[in-house]
Amino acid sequence: MTSSTASIFLPAGAPELASLSFDFTSLAAAYRAGVTPSAIVGEVFLRIRAGHDPHVWTWLQPESTVLEQARRLEEARRDGKSLPLFGLPFGVKDNIDVAGLPTSAGCTSFTYQATRTAQLVAQLQEAGALLIGKQNMDQFATGLVGIRSPAGYCRNAFDPDYIPGGSSSGSAVAVASGHVSFAIGSDTGGSGRVPAALNNIVGLKPTPGRVSTDGFLYCNRSFDVAPVFALTTEDAYAVLAAIEEPDQSGIHGSGGQPQDLPAAFRFGVPAGSQLTFFGDRQAQQRFDAALEHLAALGGTPVEIDFTPFLEAGRLVFNSAFIAERWVTYGHANQASDPHVHPAVAQAIQAAQAYSAADAFQAQYRLQDYQRQVAAAFERIDILVTPTAGTIYRCDAVEADPIALNTNLGYYTYFANPLRLSAISVPAGLRKDGLPFGVCLFGRPYADGQLRPIARALQEAAGGRLGATGHGYPATVEEALA
Repeated sequence: MTSSTASIFLPAGAPELASLSFDFTSLAAAYRAGVTPSAIVGEVFLRIRAGHDPHVWTWLQPESTVLEQARRLEEARRDGKSLPLFGLPFGVKDNIDVAGLPTSAGCTSFTYQATRTAQLVAQLQEAGALLIGKQNMDQFATGLVGIRSPAGYCRNAFDPDYIPGGSSSGSAVAVASGHVSFAIGSDTGGSGRVPAALNNIVGLKPTPGRVSTDGFLYCNRSFDVAPVFALTTEDAYAVLAAIEEPDQSGIHGSGGQPQDLPAAFRFGVPAGSQLTFFGDRQAQQRFDAALEHLAALGGTPVEIDFTPFLEAGRLVFNSAFIAERWVTYGHANQASDPHVHPAVAQAIQAAQAYSAADAFQAQYRLQDYQRQVAAAFERIDILVTPTAGTIYRCDAVEADPIALNTNLGYYTYFANPLRLSAISVPAGLRKDGLPFGVCLFGRPYADGQLRPIARALQEAAGGRLGATGHGYPATVEEALA
């Protein structure tokens, strides 16, 4: 026997599990062909054990526990229960509580045993998804690089010399590597988008307040959201449909549903030198190609002043808003603690420099930028940027951890303080074989409006699924073929 699933009966005509893509369409086809969730669970654990990167996952549920969950799912389906995410394996970032598993937030000395499960995790399980375990991250969700994990960081799914992106590094790499169908991360200033782009997968960042973050260890509670990592745009939106509901925390307001995107739409692009790639010509070429695809889809480019977006983004980490990190992690952030990454300690300790008056001033400035951005969206239907203007080698980031991390946030920091919807989609591979992603931004609660354009962009870019080697399946019938 060559796999842990060899002893599990597979019906005639069922796909070989080792070569099966875990995108939703392919798994649905496999289940229609007679494969069981129990067989998929066995294959998941085989892939994790066979993986070359030991730092993708921080905690795994016992395989026997997940197998029992799979058997209960099979019984529930036979009983006629609606299970929209039936048998889809997933993981969550290690700042999201799961009862019975530790939560570390990337810091050994901070680790505690969770006694309750985050609301959205419970929702996903109720919808039929199978929780495999928890995934690595930049410590305390502080970073966009993915290598601020003192206990060991995971590697980019395409080239181990390059950063995986963070802070939801393990979540993105697990999906890109074909370990699971989807993953849930957290996103304050880009952590659900940058690692998606750097690993050739989709990162769907909902409007703040659209999905519950109850049971999360917050980075900045006012801005944190729960992004979905998936292999395809449609997969990401299927997960969002299972978990979206008004956030009951009172932190975020509510919003209406924007109208559908018009057939002839206007897409904003940062004007002139505000569109930067930090000297990366290959990234610029991929972005230019994406703009051509958008024009072919009926879009008209409109240059916009990017200043209010950039200024709103700077408030997240260069104003009194950073004091929210101290609320969650200040007691654990002792300079003498060898388990705290130096760059993380520096970022959190900066909170002590601000006063209550500074906090109010930051709020007033943000409100002004929100008004300016709302005015900008009167001229455009969506905003389009690179998800990240470039990608860095691990050794380069280790040598210059603050400046290069900040560069990665140039196109991401502003989304949550401005309450924008956003999705990062693969935009093809560069000439050097590394991934490149494009991010679409919409008005608050315009998450669904971005869906058809995001799907079309991903398909136009070639439709490769993460680093799995699988192509984009058009239909269940094609997946069965």
